[in-house]
Amino acid sequence: MAENTKRTTKLTIVTPYKKFFEGDVTSVVINTIDGLMGFMPGHPPLIVALRPGMCHLVEGDETKYFTISEGYCEVKEDQIMIICNAAEYPEELSPRRTCKSYTEAYKELEKAKIIEDRAARDVLVKEYEQAMARARARRHLIELHGTDHQKERIAILVEEYGWKDIV
Repeated sequence: MAENTKRTTKLTIVTPYKKFFEGDVTSVVINTIDGLMGFMPGHPPLIVALRPGMCHLVEGDETKYFTISEGYCEVKEDQIMIICNAAEYPEELSPRRTCKSYTEAYKELEKAKIIEDRAARDVLVKEYEQAMARARARRHLIELHGTDHQKERIAILVEEYGWKDIV
């Protein structure tokens, strides 16, 4: 009889507000500044910066989708630690708040681009671009993995807010 050789690694995802996830997974795929990266048990040690985006993990036979924001990921031995400003499952997201935050960040970005002080302008531009990236990730997660109600609402609100671009 063949032995079950399916290995797992301990994944912990924490934000300043809560421990978002802790458990044994067979894999996790996250959005990093270098693009999507996947990790499985036995991955070599690594530290990587995160970019807002849609991610997923596989726990047993279940795939869970979520978003992360800025932060970092540390991989060592059979342990993966993700520390980020926010992490959310689709059911935790509000379509209206997602569209509103994108629109507000876009308007503020346009104002920030004309600030004469270059250092101040660069800081503000980066801040608003990150806010827009978080909103894009949330929208993408809702459109792909939200409830039917969330999907209907986001489609209506995207039109209402005039938001055309996506991830």
